[in-house]
Amino acid sequence: MRPDPDGTVSLEIFKFPTGSQLKPAIARGIAGRWCGTADITLLTLTLVYLAIWAGGAKRGESVTGLLSMRLTVAHAAALVLCAGAWRIIFAYCGVYTWQHVRSISGLFGRVMLATGLSAAIAGGVIGRLWHHGYLLHNATTFWLIAACGCLTLRATLAGIHQYVKPRFRRRRNAIVIGSGERAERVCQDLKAHSEWKYKFLGYVDSDPWTALDAACRALGRISDLENILMKEVVDEVVIALPLRSRHRDIERVIASCERVGVQVQYCEDPFETATLGRFYREDYDHRKVVLKMVHDDYRKEVKRAIDIVGAAFGLILLAPLILVVAVLIKCTSKGPVIFTQERYGLNKRTFRIFKFRTMVANAEAAQASLEHMNEGTGPTFKIFRDPRITKVGSFLRKTSIDELPQLINILRGEMSFVGPRPMNLRDVELFSEAWLMRRFSVTPGLTGLWQVSGRSNVSFDNWIALDLQYIDNWSLLLDFRILAMTVPVVIRGTGAA
Repeated sequence: MRPDPDGTVSLEIFKFPTGSQLKPAIARGIAGRWCGTADITLLTLTLVYLAIWAGGAKRGESVTGLLSMRLTVAHAAALVLCAGAWRIIFAYCGVYTWQHVRSISGLFGRVMLATGLSAAIAGGVIGRLWHHGYLLHNATTFWLIAACGCLTLRATLAGIHQYVKPRFRRRRNAIVIGSGERAERVCQDLKAHSEWKYKFLGYVDSDPWTALDAACRALGRISDLENILMKEVVDEVVIALPLRSRHRDIERVIASCERVGVQVQYCEDPFETATLGRFYREDYDHRKVVLKMVHDDYRKEVKRAIDIVGAAFGLILLAPLILVVAVLIKCTSKGPVIFTQERYGLNKRTFRIFKFRTMVANAEAAQASLEHMNEGTGPTFKIFRDPRITKVGSFLRKTSIDELPQLINILRGEMSFVGPRPMNLRDVELFSEAWLMRRFSVTPGLTGLWQVSGRSNVSFDNWIALDLQYIDNWSLLLDFRILAMTVPVVIRGTGAA
């Protein structure tokens, strides 16, 4: 036994020579839990195949007959016990510890040893339960099939992580807190990230600065961070400050990011040594700790899948209604059928929202002359008897039919069915406090707590409070509850304006 870099102790019984080194991201990919499931499935299928083939196929029995005759309860129990034994063998050989499979020669040796030991068990089980005596022949055949399958699986996964996955990396805007060699090293590490394609907008520091590179500019001091986050489109703040000497600055940065709702990442390295710099944590690169400001797990993917299926189904089902509304708008007033407007979405990225036009064609141009009639609270603009709204538009707003084109925004990933409403540029530019920006830490929605709580009858402060309440308490069940509550609200036209 020996300690791993993360401080835990693992059983590494066998040592293999080191060869060409794999990248940490690739090593993690070929040592993941899905790889373990695939290994055991492959070995089980191989055992079943060899047992059937050895026990009767050579005598001309059909596959259906063999399955019904050969696979008894005892056989099924033996398969389960074998699967458990194989899982232990693979784990003890270090196949699922990514630090142990970083060298190609080490990976090959561990897989060959693990499959060899598993083959010995498989050969004995076939001979004992299926009464086929060629133990060496069965074990050798099992070893060849299992080894080739496991190595092919890992070669395929390595190729995907090396060549395919980097092409589908999602973009991520980041600000670096710190400057000099440490910050430059952190930036270089993140540029090789397997999932995100980082774009560094600049760096923030309170000490004399040394530019990271020509493309990375100084944005200001740590005291300016909240204002910077309010103005820039930032997905993540990366702290590259020494933990011991800049502890107070790090606390200030994290507090600012919490108020604004921006994810923050920092390096957990209280001691500066060359040895520790080579260590990695199992779940993070280079001992980095990521503080997420919103819920971010498998449920997020489930929500996105529901959005895609629901939006596609909705567009198909409501196509006749959409066509009728388009004709009514075109026949009753001049101007386009669809109204588009720049709105702020996730992490304050702008996108064009689609709605059925409910106002006269020059409504936006006329807004400046109507500012004195504004009845909205806070930075919002609202006139409850807006003279720009058409007769058809009034009906569309009251029934929320004008929102139907936003199904396209949902399908494109710019919106979700449930979330804070996307706000227009004018209103957001009037925000004066950083904590208001936290509502942009999640994808905006077609409906939300604001809509089911009174819509236009809710003050701006309560509106933001409801948005933050949704963000802090989000769950799939809450989304379903809001969707269910939206239907009667829309039918009654509560708070529509």
